[in-house]
Amino acid sequence: MGPLRWLPLLGQLLLLQPPESRAAGPIRAFVVPHSHMDVGWVYTVQESMRAYAANVYTSVVAELARGPQRRFIAVEQEFFRLWWDHVASEQQKRQVCRLLDEGRLEFVLGGQVMHDEAVTHLDDQILQLTEGHGFLYETFGIRPQFSWHVDPFGASATTPTLFALAGFNAHLISRIDYNLKDAMQEAQGLQFVWRGSPSLSAQQEIFTHVMDQYSYCTPSHIPFSNRSGFYWNGVAVFPEPPPDGVYPNMSEPVTPATINFYAETLVANVKQRAAWFRTPHVLWPWGCDKQFFNASVQFANMDPLLDHINSHSAELGVLVQYATLGEYFRTLHTLNVTWSVRDHHDFLPYSSEPLQAWTGFYTSRSVLKGMARQASALLYAGESMFTRYLWPVPQGTLDPAWALQQLQQLRWAVSEVQHHDAVTGTESPKVSDMYMEHLATGMLGVHKLMASIVLEGLGPSVGKQHKAPAANSGTKPAGYFASVYNPLTWTVTTIVTLTVTFPRVSITDELGHPVPAQIQSSAKHPFAYDLLVLTTISGLSYQYYSIRPIIEAQEGTQEPAAAMANTLQFGHRPRRRSNQGGRRLVPVMNDCYTVLFDQDTNLMFSIQERQSNRTVRVAQEFLEYHVNGDVKQGPISDNYLFAPNETAEPTWDTVRMEIVVGKLATEIRQYFYRNATAQAYTYAIYSRLAHVPQGPHGELLCHRIEQEYQVGPLELNREAILRTSSDLNSQQVLYSDNNGYQMQQRPFQAFRNNTIARNYYPMVQSAFIEDGRSRLVLLSERAHGVSSQGNGQVEVMLHRRLWNNLAWDLNYNLTLNDTSIVHPVLWLLLGPKTLTTALRPRSGLALQHRPVVLLRELASPEPPGQGTSSEPPGLRQQVAVTLPPNLHLQILSVPGWSYNTNHTEHMRHLRQGHQGKAQADLHRVLLRLHHLYEAGEDPVLSQPVTVNLKAVLQGLGSVVAVEERSLTGTWDVHTLQRWSWKTKPGHTRGRPMSPSRPRGGSTITVHPKEIRTFFIHFRQQ
Repeated sequence: MGPLRWLPLLGQLLLLQPPESRAAGPIRAFVVPHSHMDVGWVYTVQESMRAYAANVYTSVVAELARGPQRRFIAVEQEFFRLWWDHVASEQQKRQVCRLLDEGRLEFVLGGQVMHDEAVTHLDDQILQLTEGHGFLYETFGIRPQFSWHVDPFGASATTPTLFALAGFNAHLISRIDYNLKDAMQEAQGLQFVWRGSPSLSAQQEIFTHVMDQYSYCTPSHIPFSNRSGFYWNGVAVFPEPPPDGVYPNMSEPVTPATINFYAETLVANVKQRAAWFRTPHVLWPWGCDKQFFNASVQFANMDPLLDHINSHSAELGVLVQYATLGEYFRTLHTLNVTWSVRDHHDFLPYSSEPLQAWTGFYTSRSVLKGMARQASALLYAGESMFTRYLWPVPQGTLDPAWALQQLQQLRWAVSEVQHHDAVTGTESPKVSDMYMEHLATGMLGVHKLMASIVLEGLGPSVGKQHKAPAANSGTKPAGYFASVYNPLTWTVTTIVTLTVTFPRVSITDELGHPVPAQIQSSAKHPFAYDLLVLTTISGLSYQYYSIRPIIEAQEGTQEPAAAMANTLQFGHRPRRRSNQGGRRLVPVMNDCYTVLFDQDTNLMFSIQERQSNRTVRVAQEFLEYHVNGDVKQGPISDNYLFAPNETAEPTWDTVRMEIVVGKLATEIRQYFYRNATAQAYTYAIYSRLAHVPQGPHGELLCHRIEQEYQVGPLELNREAILRTSSDLNSQQVLYSDNNGYQMQQRPFQAFRNNTIARNYYPMVQSAFIEDGRSRLVLLSERAHGVSSQGNGQVEVMLHRRLWNNLAWDLNYNLTLNDTSIVHPVLWLLLGPKTLTTALRPRSGLALQHRPVVLLRELASPEPPGQGTSSEPPGLRQQVAVTLPPNLHLQILSVPGWSYNTNHTEHMRHLRQGHQGKAQADLHRVLLRLHHLYEAGEDPVLSQPVTVNLKAVLQGLGSVVAVEERSLTGTWDVHTLQRWSWKTKPGHTRGRPMSPSRPRGGSTITVHPKEIRTFFIHFRQQ
């Protein structure tokens, strides 16, 4: 965020400071004990549990029981759940329940992890919150009401909306741009009401507290000692706690000789902070990373210190108390203060110092970023597939408990990787390996589940996963049976690509009818072929295909064969130093686009969009930023930071091109070589244009140019980008998304330092540039950094390989020496704003949730007679689930929670001593709907949409009850009463939910950008 964008907010802050907001009397400091426990980062989860994390909960629970004034807040659930399930004794569990009842132990945030806000997708943020909240509610009846997002590297405007929908009453963040934080401190503007969504506005606003410059750690400098202050238990030791209990850097103890010095230090810091806030109530976090593993020594020193300060409060001017976060926010809420309002702008990117722009992590560990999203997409498909299997009646002998176990394993793995030092790529290599191992194990389990449902339906004992054989395996299968599942709730027309080992192939549908298909040499496997199959699949439904090789003896028969594509070769062309060209152009076209490639350069030249009949000059090339690795020579790039030495440089000298022309699609393959003598290419672009009529279902397929890239391995200290240059007069204004939920305008800004890096932004799902006539949209299946460094340009960072000699990075192995080859995918859309506005959200989902293909080998090479069905009989009668085009089925799952949705009954059950996991409830279906469009964005698609859930879900059975819930399912929305915060005279939080949301009705109306969550109950058969 540039300085000019801060001025409107700061102006409001300066005007809204009535003198009555600060009462006379001492400053009141709320000392909030906490431990920041990264789920990963430098050490694996198991290493952290062994070294300190388990001891945090064991010792905190014991010490809270010894002093009624003591408090503690617990944040992420992954560590707590591991402690609860595998470490805690029954007595400790009873103590936890008592402390929660008394309000002395408080769960804040309550997700599995503290998720990153820049590169995570909305769906995955909701998942990890839902998993954590479901555990807390089922186990304790607890519903977190306050966030504690103290460490994500920048703050998204999606987060306050999600937390409001989850029932939170206040939101806390810390890491925002250092310039902005300084300005907000001076203006006493660190607290405000945030309306994160322009469409939902005041309806889902939330009070937000930005931590001051000291952030979430206790100020460690004490003038009377060369040791850190207030950290009496010292620093955690790995791999095991020291046997003598003596840890490094244990703070000077509080004694009669030191107590006055400690008191003066704490009071001075409280007074400094008080000047930055509008009320005399100061939040004073006590803790930091890996703290409170010995809570006994912590409280034994802090107790007398707080007592000493309070006994001298008249002269010191400060009162202190242990507090939970809720106690602090409740005190603020009782004050008659009018708060400023912040609109839907985010706090990205984040810079901690003038030369430290935290924009490198938008791309770090691209392989992990891609795998995290692939796992999320597979989980999404597996959830709805299993739900469809169960309802209206189970269609096989699959064990539901085993199925839920497979889904749960992947839910937790996907949740875990949303941590702010996980999908960000800012972790050590061994922790990255841990995340990928957990994801791979979870994906394998869900693949087995889906294979059991679709291919065998006989349960885990024969739920063998089937894959096509390796291209060079030498096997000669009789063919394959393919089940293709569409996890979206629209009819999808797309091209599915399979790798086969035979060049002549026949493909038929379940009735034995031939299917449009194309076969061509594989770009990735030299001894294999790509089989392209055109398929149209209804919502949450299947198509079934038989794929058989045509052997020589059959070639004279009438068996239909997939059309063979022709390949045109274009030799190496040198990189030109000027923009000349365009004399020898090769057209590739379909009903929506004509794309021209220049034979003299082998680069894209232009794209003509048919609807507007406008031709836009478009060129693409790879470049690299060179970065410094020696701290003595200047700023360095690492996992977190991006610090380029200068502008990006071209990375190639020659380009070779192939154009593969077929009936279904034309593929353009461009290979970029570092120099004219290189035998292997470092970069490649595989572009595809489908030859399908627009039609009612082919619109999305026709209106996209699919591109996959191959990047790497890179040379050391290089950051690779794809730059797309056009003649759009974009004024260097970029738009990029917040978490796949909403778009942010990103005008290019000049800074005194680090201008290139500070104009990089996260692209989780989409970005675009535009002028008055056209918009060029990029859609992504993983997170990247994106920027517009020139008019009409958009560049996407695809890969990074770095090393530096900064001692901190070397000590923690955070230098990002990533030697991998990455294969990211982007889809390009070009057209008038009206067209691209309508297509962008649905196309982004079509990329994220492509059809899932499951294969098994055929037992016989003989094709079935025409009209003979090869469709699995158990799945034949399923009815499609279809939603309007502006509604997205965000989730359809059987979560397996066992709690009673009536809160009073659930709490009575818990008070009777029934904690623990009861048998999973298979009859509760979790349904969440998301309106994809902003208010006023499209004349039709931005309208509220009304659906009858009974009609939509009739294929699953007869709906007997609909309960609307909060975002994570733990609140009945009709009993949820979030706090209102005064923003101007007579203004409250927006329209209440209840008048437009009658209890139990199956006909609902979803307004622009709303996310609505329901429990659905079907009649049991």
